[in-house]
Parts: sequence; structure tokens; C-alpha cells
Amino acid sequence: MLASFGALGLGAATAGCATPKAAADDTVTLGFQWWGPDDANVATTKALRIFERRHPNIKVATSFTGYAAYFQRLATQVAAGGGPDILQMDYYQMRSYADYGLLANLDGPEFSALSLDQVPAAYVNANRLGGKLYAVPTGLTTQALFVDPTLWRKAGVGLPKKGWTWDDLLDDVGPTLKRAIPGRSPLTDFGGYSETFNVWLAQRGKSIYKADTSLGFTTADLAAFWELTSRLRDKGIFTPPNITASYDGSIESSPLVRKISTAEFKLTSSVTPYFEAYGEVVAVPFPTVSSGAPLGLTAGAGMMCVQQRCAHKREAALLLDFMLNDLEGGRALGVVRGLPPNEPNLTRLAPGFSKDNRMIYDYVKACEKDFASSPLPPPGSDEDKLAFKSVYQDVIFGKQGVRAAAAQMMEKFHTTVPEG
Repeated sequence: MLASFGALGLGAATAGCATPKAAADDTVTLGFQWWGPDDANVATTKALRIFERRHPNIKVATSFTGYAAYFQRLATQVAAGGGPDILQMDYYQMRSYADYGLLANLDGPEFSALSLDQVPAAYVNANRLGGKLYAVPTGLTTQALFVDPTLWRKAGVGLPKKGWTWDDLLDDVGPTLKRAIPGRSPLTDFGGYSETFNVWLAQRGKSIYKADTSLGFTTADLAAFWELTSRLRDKGIFTPPNITASYDGSIESSPLVRKISTAEFKLTSSVTPYFEAYGEVVAVPFPTVSSGAPLGLTAGAGMMCVQQRCAHKREAALLLDFMLNDLEGGRALGVVRGLPPNEPNLTRLAPGFSKDNRMIYDYVKACEKDFASSPLPPPGSDEDKLAFKSVYQDVIFGKQGVRAAAAQMMEKFHTTVPEG
């Protein structure tokens, strides 16, 4: 993909917008492309129809697909000089697109119609690289453990509060759940997710990647994390290896939904499918080092970008501003990409939230003052993420020990960035 960008993407960047141009009647058509499940597609399309009624001279041509197919298609489009005017972007992909000059600087004069005054600065600045703004947040999210509150209360552990510790999980909460609910593992094993490793690092004032894209941790850090997850697995607190390996992140393969575990790691924006497929879950923060230690949670936000080659940046700015700031548009979008980033709109909409989304609203508001910074990762970090899960599976199936696996994974990280 990156080779294609280098060969074709930059050469096409000055060729003008590769998607529809203004018609003879001065109507402008913007191409808008995103990924997501059906509820996100329905909500986004509904909001866009409202936008078109507000701006009869702007039409929006939409396209959406699943996540994996989305980036395969997008890479092919932009390498050939095409692709949408406005596009959804991923945390692990954004730096690649920005570094190759494919994204517009939203601080530019063409985007003067885009107002960010009502969006918390932390969410806005998370999308800056080299001082330039390359994306706007379209939904606020963070990490959580989704737990079955009925089972946890029945077991006598209740719902953990901020400040519960890893020792609490190892020595009290986990064993108590195991005894009280013998047919289920207390937690879905999360040791194969680089995102949870980053939470663990943030609790210690570190992160996988630094702002300069160098690594922010050592081999010893990774070994310590996997030693912790191994202890949780050995004590029967985590799901067994065959169940862990069968979980691909989908709601269908979720050990919690399949009633194999009682809790699992997720982003808060994914709560609705759990309520629909499983029943009530409650978001609780990760255990941390000590009662006064950082939570390690980070502020995530959906990203919408504009292609640098777009010929209608002023109209694109109007659409981004609508998605961020319009109350009716916000009501139509709901929380399919996370909580609305416009603070006044969020306050107005929250009383009408469904039970699941109100729970997430309360959780995020309770945690957001403690969020850690999360620098945008370097190009190739999506491959690190896949390798992390693969190497961890070697650990859980006993193919290699923790220290050897940590050393192997560090070599893979080093193919992306040097150690800091």
C-alpha cells in the first residue's frame, strides 16, 4: 500500500478532485466513504439527508463497507488518483496517509466554516501531526471492561470502582468469580491486544509509541505484561487458549456473548451490539497498579478527513461542521461512532439516550479527566497490532516462553520504529 502511495498518490495529488465535480447548475457533489455496521450506515445516511436539505446545492455520494475491505479499497483508490473527498480514518492508518500528503490540513483557510470551539481540545489536538490538523473527531470513546453486572453482584464482588488493582483481580475478584460461576471464565483473555498493553503501559507513564514515533517501552515491559496475563490464565481467571484464539473481535465470536466468560475488554462505542446480542453489560475501568495510580485509559475518537486533492474543500468543511456541531444531525448520528464530540449537544442529547448509551455516557464522563495522552502511531503500526496477537498465541499455546516471545515481538516492533 505504501509503495503504491509513493508511486502514484503524490503524483495525483495535484490533478484535482478524483471524485464528482460541480455540475452545470452549480450543484457540487462530494464523495463520502466510511466503514461500519448496519446501524452506523443507516444513521450516517439519515444525517446526510438532513445536510442535503440544509444545503440544496451540495449532494453527497456515499459508499460504505466493512473495515478490512474499506482500507484495501481506499488504498487502491488513492494510489490510482481517486477515492472520496471525505473519508473515515483509523487511528493506526492516519499517519501513513498524512505523511504521503494525501490528507488536507483542516486548519487551512478553505476550512474556515469548520468550527471546533465546542469540542474538547484534547480530542481535537489528538488529530494533529506537526502542528497540522488532519482529522476531526466524530465520536468519543475509550477503553473499558464490559462486565455482566448480575453475575458479578451474584458472586459477591460487585462492580469495581476506579482504583481497583491488578492484585485485586488476581487474588480476590478473579478467584471469587471462578468459584461462584464455575461454568465460565471470569474474563476473556486480553493479552493479545496491543491496545490493552498500551493501557497497562499508560498506568506506568509510558506508551507503545512516543510522539516522535519511537518506541516508548522496553522488552522487559512487554515481558512483565505477558507474565501478568500468564498468571491470570494459569489461575483460571482468563479464558482457555482455544477459546481465546477463536475470538476475532466480532460480536458473534465473543466469549462473553457466548456465555463462556463474564467480562471482556472493548471500546465503549461497541456497547449496543452487546446489549442486543447478550443483554445488559456495565463498563468498568481496568484494574491499575495501585489505588492512586493512573487508570491508563486514553481518549479515542472517530476520525473524518478530507483528501488533499478534493476540489470542493469549502463544501467539505460545511459537511464536517454539520457532523460535529448540528444538533439535529447529532441526534440522527446518535452514538454509532461514540459519544457526540460537541459538548453542548452531548449535554442536550444525553437525557434521551437509551440505557446502554446512558451508561457509557456516565462512564466516560467519570473517567475523562484521568485520560492519558495517546500519540498517533507510525506507519506500519497496524502490522504491529496483528503481529502482537499472533506472537501472543504462541505464548498461550506453549510454543515459546514469555521472555522469548517478548524479544521476538520487539524485533517486529523494530521493523516499524527504533526503540526510544
